[in-house]
Amino acid sequence: MRELPKHLPTVLPEHRLTLAMLVTGLLRSRDGRLTKIAEKVVYPHKKPSLVSRFERFVKSSWVTVTTLYAPLAAEILQAVATDEPIVLIIDSTKLGGCCLCLMVSVYYKKRALPIAWSCLKGKKGHSSQLVQLELLQQVEALLPTNSPVVLVGDGEFDGADLLSWLSTQSNWQFVCRTSASNLFWFQGKWLSLTEIVTELALAPTETAFLTDGPFIHSHPVDGLNILIGWHHTEQKHIFFVTNCTTAAEAQQWYEHRFTIETCFADLKSRGFSLDQSRIRTPERLERFILAAAFAYYLVIVLGIESIFSGVFRRLVRTDAFYHSLSQLGFIYLDDILNQGERFPDLPSLPNPHSVTHIVLPP
Repeated sequence: MRELPKHLPTVLPEHRLTLAMLVTGLLRSRDGRLTKIAEKVVYPHKKPSLVSRFERFVKSSWVTVTTLYAPLAAEILQAVATDEPIVLIIDSTKLGGCCLCLMVSVYYKKRALPIAWSCLKGKKGHSSQLVQLELLQQVEALLPTNSPVVLVGDGEFDGADLLSWLSTQSNWQFVCRTSASNLFWFQGKWLSLTEIVTELALAPTETAFLTDGPFIHSHPVDGLNILIGWHHTEQKHIFFVTNCTTAAEAQQWYEHRFTIETCFADLKSRGFSLDQSRIRTPERLERFILAAAFAYYLVIVLGIESIFSGVFRRLVRTDAFYHSLSQLGFIYLDDILNQGERFPDLPSLPNPHSVTHIVLPP
């Protein structure tokens, strides 16, 4: 509970205390149900009243997620603002009771740290371009001035409105997977990407890079490039729309996209079990994710602290055994709880270049 005032100095003490208890309960229980979270929090009154307190927090319109999380999001973005581009990853996942969470995260040492999110009702499917644009514009306002940015996403994020905004209203580079049925202006005519593979007579494993053409016949977006790659597991060609100038550059950035899957796993089955939450209202789920995002940040910083302090050497094997930052953080947290030790004073998230998280022999 000592950590939150550093990041939320202007937040009402009542809200800050409730959020701190939610974060504490999530870290200890790793369970997405409010009743289970409450069981792991030291509280002087009856536990049902604490559950009610949590429920009031997630229901309260006074709890504005963007305002509360903005200081921490800015801190994360500032930490990664180096000479290299900030890599943003956008994706969606099912959370809570019949809700989808659209999230933008930032790449950090093979992990993805949440920056902003929006929830909507639905068991499956894609978010609308309007929701996607609103979230990206929210993220844009948080970015350090003049920082280069690369956005990567899967096939959910290849809509004409989104691509047009990325091409004309932002200075970002982007790489998004796209459908084989989409049309690209090629050699004087509109062809589907599958037809272009046939036109080029690409053999299996062969790739191509098409440059500076209109994309999407119904709402053309000019000046885009298409990377035709090869998926070795699925044994088929796959397609990406980008404004990167070379195939190698597009491939390099897109490889970062898969780190958001690790983030979702850490928030769900491998960490806080948010998929088990019974919260069914999108706005309430957004407030609950606020607590999970703070908890996840603390886990990552705990992992870093275990490296900087050398504690990891007594917690894990050091004969070239590899642990992610989140794994190290959870292991260190368990050790603190098991030993009854005082929670360490944690530094702010450091520049990723100062962190070596491959565990090496002493």
